[in-house]
Amino acid sequence: MSMQDQLLELFTHVAVTARNNPDRAAEVREALLGSGVLEVFRLSSADDEAGLDVLDLLEAGGEEGLRARLAQMTVPELRKVISAHDYDPQKQSARWRSLAKYIDLIVRGATRELEAESQPQPLPGAGWLL
Repeated sequence: MSMQDQLLELFTHVAVTARNNPDRAAEVREALLGSGVLEVFRLSSADDEAGLDVLDLLEAGGEEGLRARLAQMTVPELRKVISAHDYDPQKQSARWRSLAKYIDLIVRGATRELEAESQPQPLPGAGWLL
């Protein structure tokens, strides 16, 4: 069994356990945050929150994992992420103070971005085949 298969089995077991037991879910969340696993998905130094790879976090940890990582950040750090990924082109969030609102905005933007990346792209010049 490869290392990836072993990790997948472990993470699947942890996810199923957390889904089936709210008490265990809280323990899993705390362990995940304390382990530093979410830090692996950084693109740059700890001082540059805009380098946080929200798509990797969303893909690897789902919405819950992304929200857990974002909850560790400050409002100015979240603003950097929003700016770096252009999740608020109309700058509607400029006056917000709520951490939850910023997190919701980032999760929605990352979800849209990940879904767009997952869509099959048509081959240029092949339209005549359809």
